[in-house]
Amino acid sequence: MHLSIEIGKIDRSFSEMRLTRPEQIAWMQNSLKAVGQLRPVVVRKEKGVYQMLDGFKRYYACQALKWEELQAHLVEVDNVTAKAMILSYNQQGSPLLDYEEAQIVYSLKKEHLMKQEEIATLLSKSFSWVSRRLSFIERLDESVRTHLQLGKITPTHARELVKLPRGKQNVFLKLIIDNNLTSRQTSLLITKYLQSKTKEEETYILKNPVEAVLQQCMEEEINDCRLSLHGNRLLKTIRILARQQHIFIGQTTNPPLNELTDIELGILAEGFTDIVRKTKTIRSILKKYDNHER
Repeated sequence: MHLSIEIGKIDRSFSEMRLTRPEQIAWMQNSLKAVGQLRPVVVRKEKGVYQMLDGFKRYYACQALKWEELQAHLVEVDNVTAKAMILSYNQQGSPLLDYEEAQIVYSLKKEHLMKQEEIATLLSKSFSWVSRRLSFIERLDESVRTHLQLGKITPTHARELVKLPRGKQNVFLKLIIDNNLTSRQTSLLITKYLQSKTKEEETYILKNPVEAVLQQCMEEEINDCRLSLHGNRLLKTIRILARQQHIFIGQTTNPPLNELTDIELGILAEGFTDIVRKTKTIRSILKKYDNHER
């Protein structure tokens, strides 16, 4: 059944099991402005309101555009089936992230007291698939889940953090945010921490995360059989340089340089000048690979 629904009458409580990024909402806004709403959202009637099962990006985009109504498809299903449908609606096109799948599985277990075998049958998934998602969500610290929901970290960050004991996840969460670490840098940092043999090593990593990431890059073995010894050394150097560039870009844009004081900028100026000079040298060496020179 198709109908028009006032946005204010839509219940979006199931959005807690979804991750929606601001850039996705912005893209959807542009699409809606250009061509209108092409697909209806999916809702069910629950306690006098329409509970949304699918179409959260469209909902938030329409809300931002101050639209008053959304076109919707109404389905009559119970609570358990509704959660299973959230998964089925996203099997193609833009599939759910494993964290979102885990949220649905966890909800079925915790709120509806379903056994893993029952969940597997309901979702047409294997027992091991259900088990992996439950393990992921149950081993993740609540604060990490909150930051993930808010878009402060990515699901890939969360997959790395879950390798740590719950008591340490908060510590590394703060390191990720404070140092603007990518998921790859987070992986290197956590790997180095878990491989530490002494308390002194662990303490150094926690106090010097960026330096620890660089050290892990240096220690990482690279051996491409197609390359000579010199070629492999260059490959390793290229990867180290690329990672350091990511770190530098992150630390100079979040927060931006213009938030530093004049005294700080004066102290850093010599280093910035040196980077510019070396960047020019690198560009001259790699001139034929520079797109700007073609």
